[in-house]
Amino acid sequence: MALNFKNYERAERTELGTVAELIGKGGKIKLSPRNFADDSKRVAVILEQANGASDMVICSAELSKRLRSKEITLSNLIGFTVTEQLSVSGELINVITLPTGGGMIEVSIDDVKATAYEPVSTFNADELVAF
Repeated sequence: MALNFKNYERAERTELGTVAELIGKGGKIKLSPRNFADDSKRVAVILEQANGASDMVICSAELSKRLRSKEITLSNLIGFTVTEQLSVSGELINVITLPTGGGMIEVSIDDVKATAYEPVSTFNADELVAF
């Protein structure tokens, strides 16, 4: 398969606001214990406004992992941004994402000197073959 160079276009993502901004004063966050306990799924969060209107959003894979490990708390979660983005199947979905802290890292090829890679051999025949 050959490389097919074309102009890179970042997938369209629209920031809708933070969880706290979207649910507003008097709103609630709801989690399903069954979903939260299932490591094979992303964490689903029900965002409920004070008037009872609600919607479900999913957490990014990394955010789901960090919520389950208690590295990130629900207090942290309400400050994170909900983005609207296209799923792999082309469907619009809402996802709570971790703060990105900036854009892509870019390095000009003109500024980098290529060096040879020399792997260190750790091959020991005694470990593989009986003598």
